[in-house]
Amino acid sequence: MEGGFSKLVVDAIFPRFCVGCKTEGILFCERCEYFYQDINVKTFCVFCFRFGSDKTCVHCNEHTFLDGVSSVGDYKNSILRNLIINWKYYGDKSAEQFLKKIFIKSINRVCPPVLSFYSTHVPLHYGRKRERGFDQAQVVSSWIEQLYGIPALDLLVRHSTNKQQGGSGIKRSRLGELDGIFRIDENAEFIPENILICDDVFTTGATMDAAARCLKDSGVKTVWGFVLASG
Repeated sequence: MEGGFSKLVVDAIFPRFCVGCKTEGILFCERCEYFYQDINVKTFCVFCFRFGSDKTCVHCNEHTFLDGVSSVGDYKNSILRNLIINWKYYGDKSAEQFLKKIFIKSINRVCPPVLSFYSTHVPLHYGRKRERGFDQAQVVSSWIEQLYGIPALDLLVRHSTNKQQGGSGIKRSRLGELDGIFRIDENAEFIPENILICDDVFTTGATMDAAARCLKDSGVKTVWGFVLASG
């Protein structure tokens, strides 16, 4: 949590500007928050962008492990993208609260396809989690538990790190390149048949699909993704 004095110091050195209208003083002003909508939300296979369903299409299903992905919004939406960046890379707690509000607005549209899921998350490597002070995917999983009543479990451990997928100008991993960077947490009490796996952003899908492969190799039947933004 940001203290009052430290917040004043941070705001003085790095003043906030609204991610919508660029007004100085707040990350997301009341007017922009009120009128926010993601007009580009469509359902499609996240691997080949075939429109019509957020389920992985029959062609992509032959070489991937995720059964589908539900997304709150489009990563091309500059407001959503910049809120995620401010939260993920700068630890801005106000961005986290705005993202949760956007999620709540979309709660019925992005409802998981089956409510007999347990949720888990794509974990950060312990070094990166220590550096940031939190794991954004774990926070999203906690929202799933609060808002849908889907129990959250810590099932995966990342024993290798990879370059950040959402950053500008950074090489992105291809499908299959990250297989093997996850293992089942030895403290996991059981492995459910249906898993809703959460993360903040879905770009190439290499990281989440590697996590899905680990889960399916451990006996999970259905792995459905849930993210704040995809694209």
